[in-house]
Amino acid sequence: MPSGRYVVMDGDGSRVGTEEFRCAPGPAGWRYFSEIQTSVPDRHDEIVDLVVDAEWRPLRVRIATGSHEIELTASDRSLTGRLDGEPAVVPWVPQMHIDYLCPAFNAVTANRLDASAEIDVVYLAPVTCDPLVRRQRYELIGDEEVATPVGRFRARRWRYTVLGSGWTADLWVAADLVVAYEGLFELESYEPGASGPSPAG
Repeated sequence: MPSGRYVVMDGDGSRVGTEEFRCAPGPAGWRYFSEIQTSVPDRHDEIVDLVVDAEWRPLRVRIATGSHEIELTASDRSLTGRLDGEPAVVPWVPQMHIDYLCPAFNAVTANRLDASAEIDVVYLAPVTCDPLVRRQRYELIGDEEVATPVGRFRARRWRYTVLGSGWTADLWVAADLVVAYEGLFELESYEPGASGPSPAG
């Protein structure tokens, strides 16, 4: 089971917290679980629990931020569950993606895509978890080796852009793991276990 810790940054490369994670193939497809400590917008802890099927399509997601919590399950026409204890129904089709401020969601999307694409995303807002439909672009740059604090990885490089705001950054995905993400996440420690990508050196 791959496990490790990301440094969480503010988008400009300044450290604001950590994310301890573990992920692995499972009966449904793949599961990621993490515990986040961050000082943005104020100091708090979060839990992220994401399950996808064998085709990397979201099945279930749970995010708890201390002040808010959302649990959603995907069907053909909606994401249904609860937000802060109240029923929540979000329009959805299987071609859509889910996003949150956690690298697991980028890894899932990158594994679903085999080329550059513009996609519709249910974006769960930081801390409040309010679901918002957004348009994003993933541009496939190509395969390359990337240096990280835990070693070098052969990875696929993507350029991620939020189309509404124009915010953009490059990220590198090796198998089921984001190994580098400009300005937002940096691997501080990592154990590949039996199924995770191993550093090239």
